[in-house]
Amino acid sequence: MSTNDFRDAALWAAARGWFVFPLRPGRKTPAIASWPQFATTDPARINRWWTSDPHRNIGVATGPSDLYVIDIDTHTDPDPLVRLADRVGIEIPATFTVRSPHGRHLYFQAPVTPELRRCTVGRLAPGIDTRGDGGYIVAPGSSTAARRYRILDPHPPAALPHWLTDQLAPPLPPLVPAPTPASPNAYVAAIISSEATRVTHAANHFRNRTLFQAAFTLGRLTAAGYLTEDHARTALTTAATPHIGQHEFTSAELDRTLSNGLTYGARHPRHLGTSHPGDPQ
Repeated sequence: MSTNDFRDAALWAAARGWFVFPLRPGRKTPAIASWPQFATTDPARINRWWTSDPHRNIGVATGPSDLYVIDIDTHTDPDPLVRLADRVGIEIPATFTVRSPHGRHLYFQAPVTPELRRCTVGRLAPGIDTRGDGGYIVAPGSSTAARRYRILDPHPPAALPHWLTDQLAPPLPPLVPAPTPASPNAYVAAIISSEATRVTHAANHFRNRTLFQAAFTLGRLTAAGYLTEDHARTALTTAATPHIGQHEFTSAELDRTLSNGLTYGARHPRHLGTSHPGDPQ
């Protein structure tokens, strides 16, 4: 690479509104202290940085750039994100993608919700990390001894798919155990009502997870014979229907999430009067 290539790559990223800073030549570590404070889109500062050392790699501070980057390591798994998408029956949208020495970086628009912008390690699946607020990613045009970072897909960063935000959302608060009514029928009715209420009032970024958890809970009771699947499905469909059309939530997504939760719950029947560690109350 020519000595100007790294500077040009940094200027190219900055022109997209991405806040850049220098990394050590041939490395992935910052070349300056306090990089979160000094990352910039200012061409003058970028020129000074790469004039003083033209072989520096390029880092992009993901938080101020409003980026959320999925860092996939395919060294031991051919494509863990594809397997994850296949498991939930969703396709990965076309988005800006960079080839890294050990996998790929998929660039997405950062979610608005602060809790969903955090960096994670292995939360989605082994071999998948994320870079958001407080993190950075090695930009295309950088180079290490292993490989150069190059663009695979030039599409603009897509919106982070809802099925990924559901996976990245913090754990839901535990259900508060309600007093057990006198009869099992009354207890089951109380559970159905409670789960339906949670689904109806779920925040957008917790919607799929809340629906899945509710379906799982009712699926366990269905398998134990306390209610029919039709009853459970009708109750939760009614509760979730007001969400259709909000933030791209569709009736097909509702049906898929509901069916997955009921099916998974049916594998773990819950018999009232017995409890096991981890049983939902």
